[in-house]
Amino acid sequence: MKKNVHYFDIYGPENTRFVIDAVLERLLSGGIKCVIVASTSGKTAIQFAKNIAHGEIPLICVSDPPQSESFPGVTPKNRKLLSEMDVTIVDRIPYASVTYLDGVDGNLYGALDIRVLFFDAFKLVGGCGLKVAIEVCLMATDAGVVLPGEKVISVGGTENGADTAIVMKSAFSQHLISKDPMKRPDVYEILAMPVQKKW
Repeated sequence: MKKNVHYFDIYGPENTRFVIDAVLERLLSGGIKCVIVASTSGKTAIQFAKNIAHGEIPLICVSDPPQSESFPGVTPKNRKLLSEMDVTIVDRIPYASVTYLDGVDGNLYGALDIRVLFFDAFKLVGGCGLKVAIEVCLMATDAGVVLPGEKVISVGGTENGADTAIVMKSAFSQHLISKDPMKRPDVYEILAMPVQKKW
């Protein structure tokens, strides 16, 4: 089996157009249930929606949750545009890495959550974009807009825009390290990612 992987010299929003191309290329091969895009303001999700044929495949925009300082991230204008393009918005579900973000000093016992190792490993392999792509897939599943066990394309970025796209198996965030391997998420394919990463 041979697959194309788009590698970028550096992370960042200038790669968004090429990530869209990589996603469109993979959609032609079939077998994908939906496309999930991390998009704080909705801008990146709109770029994807404009390039994916209306009604061809469900598109989901995952933005920051209520506990984020930037909530609500999706602007009223972008929310209206996304609604008109039938894009589902997920912005009421906590980050899948919320314990990781709180850190050891943010809990009563100063205890390290084992998920910190997983999210840092994601960054080691693919930078912030890979970590975000995996996280928004888990969040969309937690929100109930994606069923667990589905093959989806998930897109993430570093700070803004998109620089990473993967094909993965959806799962609930609580099943990240489940004893049952059938419940765990799984990354099947790397479609696009930066060579120089930020983490």
